[in-house]
Amino acid sequence: MSDYRQGAEYVKDFAKRIIDKHGARLPASAEERAAQQDMAEDFRQASGNAVKIEPFKTAAHASIGAIPGCGIVAFVAAALYYAHPIASLIVSALLFAFAVIQIFLYKGWLDFLFKRTESGNLYTCIDGSDKVDYAIVFSGHTDSSWNWNLALKNPKTMILKTIYGIVGVLAIAVLSLIRVIIGNNVVAFDSAWHIILAVFPVVFFPGFYWLSSYLSYDKKVASPGAMDNLTGVGLALQLLNHYKQHPDRLPANCRIIAAGLGSEEAVLKGSTAFIKAHKGDTALLTQKPYFINLDSFRDNDYFNVVEGDVWLMSKFDKELIDLSVKAMKDCGLDPKVIKNPVGGCDSTPISRAGYRTVTVNAQNPVPTDYYHTFKDTVEGLDLNTLEKAYEVLVKIAEEIHKENKI
Repeated sequence: MSDYRQGAEYVKDFAKRIIDKHGARLPASAEERAAQQDMAEDFRQASGNAVKIEPFKTAAHASIGAIPGCGIVAFVAAALYYAHPIASLIVSALLFAFAVIQIFLYKGWLDFLFKRTESGNLYTCIDGSDKVDYAIVFSGHTDSSWNWNLALKNPKTMILKTIYGIVGVLAIAVLSLIRVIIGNNVVAFDSAWHIILAVFPVVFFPGFYWLSSYLSYDKKVASPGAMDNLTGVGLALQLLNHYKQHPDRLPANCRIIAAGLGSEEAVLKGSTAFIKAHKGDTALLTQKPYFINLDSFRDNDYFNVVEGDVWLMSKFDKELIDLSVKAMKDCGLDPKVIKNPVGGCDSTPISRAGYRTVTVNAQNPVPTDYYHTFKDTVEGLDLNTLEKAYEVLVKIAEEIHKENKI
């Protein structure tokens, strides 16, 4: 059996063991913390060195986790539309602003309104010698997602239903403003215009229902996160195994770091905390770090190099993008350079801090019924995909070694 096949089996076995013991690991949950404690032993064994766990507090429900609550508040705004247009205007406008700030732009300005619980990051490393001058950080996130009910029911219509609900909130705000401006404080049916104002908001009620049922808080049906993202964490660990087993392949001036970042599904809180704790930390990151973010490996026909996040308007390092494309092609793949179409990935906080980073994955980039649902199981993982992913990551590291050859 080839080294790459053994590595793929290691990743799949790792994912199965974590899921069997801990199940879903929602952001900043007891399950995520317990899983990280177990993972720490995997990190220690893979590197042969000490593992650092860095806890942080975060408001896990302050962004995507708040979407069902937004749907309920939208219904309240719609009811107020008929009873008190000014109150409806205030509620719907604030709700729309919350969605933009917290859910779309990941700002976190309103996190203080939500309960904070503990998450964490962990990492370890292998050094080529006592003196290193560049580091390659392979990272994946340790948490899994709430079950996205809309994706499970019909992934093709999920985005349309979500947009419909959001547009409905904005529509209620605009219609409330119109009623306030024209002094239409009492619902009336004495003209065509007043009838439109009275009836039109009902059109958006289905969208509010879809928002309220967007995801489930039930841990029993949450995503196990085999693809997203125990594959990423497992592959980061396997890179440590690779260099521990083949020390001759690790340049003397290189450090390999594997990191498991928490609460990515709560809008990148782990990567944000990690980079905040280590920005300028040359003792760990050296003077020249490269961050390779690993996020979801399952679909053999969709090896991607992610160049940025659409929502967050982020752009990743052009040289690392080109290098990753070359590595995939050298491994016989036909990679696509894409922008992450929905949400964000852990490369964004790292990129914004001024570090070179790229995200790579093997995932169909359109909504599927196994993305962020309870169908993201170990049984869905493909050993051929994991084998090829491991080969690609070794090749990426080798390309970086060439750039820093002494």
